[in-house]
Order: sequence, then structure tokens, then C-alpha cells
Amino acid sequence: MSDCIEAMKVAFGDDSEVPQRVMLGSSLFMPARVGESAGIKVVGVAPGNPVGVVVVFDAGGNPVGVVDGPTVTAMRTAAGAGLATDLLAPPEASTLAMLGAGAMAADQVEAVRSVRPIDRVLIWSRTADRAHALAEQIDDGEVVLDAGEAVAQADVVTTATPATRPLFDGDSVRAGTHLNAIGAFTPEMCEIPPETVRAAFVVVDDLDAAAEEAGDVIQAGKTPDATVGDLLAGRATHAAEPITLFKSVGIGSQDVAAAATALVRAAERGIGTTF
Repeated sequence: MSDCIEAMKVAFGDDSEVPQRVMLGSSLFMPARVGESAGIKVVGVAPGNPVGVVVVFDAGGNPVGVVDGPTVTAMRTAAGAGLATDLLAPPEASTLAMLGAGAMAADQVEAVRSVRPIDRVLIWSRTADRAHALAEQIDDGEVVLDAGEAVAQADVVTTATPATRPLFDGDSVRAGTHLNAIGAFTPEMCEIPPETVRAAFVVVDDLDAAAEEAGDVIQAGKTPDATVGDLLAGRATHAAEPITLFKSVGIGSQDVAAAATALVRAAERGIGTTF
């Protein structure tokens, strides 16, 4: 995860290109370039069937290797939130509220733990069995029955659900809290109360993608304050707002950067990756 978070600094940097994603048949095609590496992620969008690959090419156009698409998606999504947490959350943050206990949740917890001294993880899910399973998987997880109660105790809040309405009331969020909103990837979806979004310093991964897909931001009528790239380049800094929010929709440069890093690590361990 630490390697992947470092890769996200390159993915969100200025030396990258992220063309518009394209849907063909039942697959989503996401091309991108990061530094000298170019690539494309192709993933199926059929519900309940997470399949796909990321193919990486070098500066000469030679194919370098293929990485499993769903694994890259989960890792890079978490790493993006980890990087945003590192840039925005209080250094002493020690309690994480994880709202949602699906396929993305364990990686999300690991990413925040990689950048902050988290010693409490409060887990809420609409499905109690999933919450308990995640608590066992990550060690020391505490299941909480009310999302607002978890948020009220947290320094960092991560949401990763398919919700279409806010998961908690806006008055649950304390000053100084950092939120990572990972779900709500269509205009109709929403996890974060609109009053919280409007009050927060909002950072997105990509302005164009957020304008089309980030339901939390769209429904709140909020103009993002910065991108992750702006923070990394020093073009923006966290202003006076007492709450920070990273709204993720995911972009292709994250997939290429993560996959390229995975291929380098595989090669270092003697795992064959070339065509």
C-alpha cells in the first residue's frame, strides 16, 4: 500500500494525460499516460462480475505486462484516499470511521493506517454480517450500529457504499474531521450530507470527472476547491474550512501508475511480466 500511495503522487502529477473514458459493449476502457508509461484499463461493468485487466506500455510502445484490473482498482482507489488523508487530515488523527464493509473497505482501512497513527477503526454497514466480517479481517475493528455515532467519534471518515442518500446527519461531523468519499460515482448517488460538502474544503481527483460523476459534489452545488494535483504542486493549500473532504471518482492515470509499480515490484521478485 505504501508503494501504491507513492505511485499516486505521480498519477495525480502534472506529467500525465487522462483522455475521456469510453464504454464499449459491457466494458469500460480507460486510457492514460503517466510519465513514460502509458496504458489502458478495461473492466467489465456487469453487476457482480468484477473482471478486467490493466495493460502497461513503455516509452517505446512496447507492452510491459498485464495486471488484474479489479485488484488494481481496489488498491489505487484506497491509495488515492490514503494520499488525500496524508495531505489533509490532522497529523495526530487516531480514530477512523469506515462506513461500508464491501470489497473496497479493507484496502481503504489499510491506506489510512499507512499514513496516520490509527488505533481505533469503527465499522458501520447496513449489513451487520459484513461489518463483523470486516472487523475480524482488519484486526481490532469495532462494529458500530449507527453511522452518525461512528462519525461523531472519528478524526477520519471513509465512505464506500452504493448509497443514494446521505449516510449520516451533517451535525455528526466534528471540526477538524477529514472525510474520504469513495462511493457516489453517479450524479444520482450520495453519501455525504450536502451541508457538510458545502462547508468543507473539497478536493477531487479530476475536475471534469467530478463535474460529471461526483454525486455528493453535484447535489450539494459545490465547486471543488482544488485537485490532489493542485495540492501536490503547491497551487492550492488547505484554507480555513474546519472540515476537509476528498471526493474520489477514479481516473485512468491511477490505474497506470499503480499497475506500472506492481510490474516493477514483480520484476524485482523474479516474477515474469513481459510478453
